[in-house]
Amino acid sequence: MGLLDRLTSLFSSRPSKEADDAIHIYVECGRCKSPVHVRLDKRHDLSQGEKGGFFVRKEIMDSKCFRLMTAEIMFDTGYRIQTQDLQGGRFLSKEEFEAATASEAGPDRPGRPGGASPL
Repeated sequence: MGLLDRLTSLFSSRPSKEADDAIHIYVECGRCKSPVHVRLDKRHDLSQGEKGGFFVRKEIMDSKCFRLMTAEIMFDTGYRIQTQDLQGGRFLSKEEFEAATASEAGPDRPGRPGGASPL
């Protein structure tokens, strides 16, 4: 990639391959069962672990009953989940999240990513 290509990519509106350098997790509120999508940026949200790898403690709130959930996740150096704990809800797989948001949307309501409410 030449200098001109690099400058063009800096000011381009199209996302690069590295634009989403994140880990995506999916949770469900224990009270209202609302599904929530959480994006963890590897560069800003994760911290170095004491024994190598990374960890994150993330507070998550759904948009239905506004109950606070607390996730604690440990990752290895390859960003693979080693342990995970969620207070106030449960973790979902991507497939479970997609199924929950599709059924939540219904035929007459468009789906809202992360269970977000309209403004």
